[in-house]
Amino acid sequence: MAILCAIDDDQFSNAVVTTAADLADAYDNELVVLHVMTRDRFESRADGQPEYYVDDGAKDAANRARKIATNAGADGDAVVLKGRVGSPADEIVDMAERLEPRYLVLGGRKRSPVGKALFGSITQSVLLEVEAPTVTIMHD
Repeated sequence: MAILCAIDDDQFSNAVVTTAADLADAYDNELVVLHVMTRDRFESRADGQPEYYVDDGAKDAANRARKIATNAGADGDAVVLKGRVGSPADEIVDMAERLEPRYLVLGGRKRSPVGKALFGSITQSVLLEVEAPTVTIMHD
């Protein structure tokens, strides 16, 4: 079994990875760290590089996952780094369905009810779709 950890590019990702690594250690499970590059970010990078493909974006996202995991002290043979390009909520749900993790660990931001209604929430979308037990690390 695995602990799936979904991270983005903010400074709170270290706390998410640390919590996921603690769970992986406690259950002697593999830690899978997933970073999703949004389609907009991919397209902006591709504009500057004519030979930049989705696989390249996924590799860049996996490298970002590696950097964040290493900064959080999670590295070694039991850590698997994954990168995807697309909608973060959809890609996280897809990975959770494929892995069937013991736990999914992700970050969340505190938002007003109006903010949630207007802008939606990746965390909320994932929570509604994923069947795995989920640990959400909240921050402002």
